Amino acid sequence: MNNLRRKIRAFICLALLLLGVAFASSSATGQTNSGTTLYRLKTDSGYVRGCFAPCMCPDMITQPVLGSFCLTPRGFDGLFHTYAVTDVHWTFTNGGTATSVAGSGTYKVGGNGAPQQELSLFLQMNGGAVEHFDSGLLADSVPFPNIKVSISTNREYCFDTVFRVDASPAPVPELHIGITRTNTVVLSWAVGPDAFTLQRSFDFSADNWVVITNTPTVVGQQNQLVLPLSSGMECYRLQPGGS
Repeated sequence: MNNLRRKIRAFICLALLLLGVAFASSSATGQTNSGTTLYRLKTDSGYVRGCFAPCMCPDMITQPVLGSFCLTPRGFDGLFHTYAVTDVHWTFTNGGTATSVAGSGTYKVGGNGAPQQELSLFLQMNGGAVEHFDSGLLADSVPFPNIKVSISTNREYCFDTVFRVDASPAPVPELHIGITRTNTVVLSWAVGPDAFTLQRSFDFSADNWVVITNTPTVVGQQNQLVLPLSSGMECYRLQPGGS
């Protein structure tokens, strides 16, 4: 009887979490149950390196950039809505060499009158030195929650490195959870272009989620992971970011 009760408690927690993730996945903003929104770069995003006015250079490198980042609200200061930017995972090809970009920073949007925005990121390319890319405070060119802005290390003056960021909220995959007759938990979610980490907690109301490092198996178009069922309550969720 005690084993049956433990299994029922685990199933209730799993079922409640499944409903929460499904609701977040279907929202227009692609927001997770933690308030974080996943953003995906669109086709106008790019990497530019070369000379800008008033300088002149014979060559200018321009490459498309793919990837995603996360936006988490941090408050309103009376003028701007502020956000933390995390889990930057971008890639582009430079001279035939794949380049990965990682980092974090801040974003704000609002202002007095015409909407303004500023994106400020600290980025590493292929694990190299951290560089500060900033847009400065500019007119908001597209309605938020869409973001379209250029960030650079030198405000696009003479020789500079620039990222054209054109991004919109992306859907969050739905997490499917089930319990088998062999006392295992089967978790599955759709294969997609964005990275997610699977996390587990033994208390749904607590902020003590830990990352599950097991590698999922791809079955059809689904990531699938089978884990043993513990004797207590088990809760699972997908969070944007990861490798």
